[in-house]
Amino acid sequence: MQGTTTVAQMLVRICGGLLIILGIFFWTGHALSLIPIHMLLGLVFVIALWVLAGIGARAGVGAGLVALAVLWGIIVLALGMTQTRLVPGSAHWVIRVLHLLVGLFAIRLGEVLAQRIKAVRAPAMRA
Repeated sequence: MQGTTTVAQMLVRICGGLLIILGIFFWTGHALSLIPIHMLLGLVFVIALWVLAGIGARAGVGAGLVALAVLWGIIVLALGMTQTRLVPGSAHWVIRVLHLLVGLFAIRLGEVLAQRIKAVRAPAMRA
């Protein structure tokens, strides 16, 4: 499980970073043809977050944190797939900022899950 945790954590980090970079390009009106890549990376990101949630559930990191990760993954997907239709017009920047904040929180959530999984597993490995 340690290897799977590390792979999922690295996917969260790499996809999260790429998603932010692509998002900045889109926000400035550049590279809009890469939106499908952004969406695919977002899906991979959420799956990695859910993998961490599953491992966390088995490792006993806390049902609340696991449930939050699963729910937050759903929120990330729902917001990402519908954001262009939410608050169209001059106030759409609010949705863009919300999308960024939801994504940043998801990255942090993945990191916390991975850290807690590794902390729970470490004492068992030393014994």
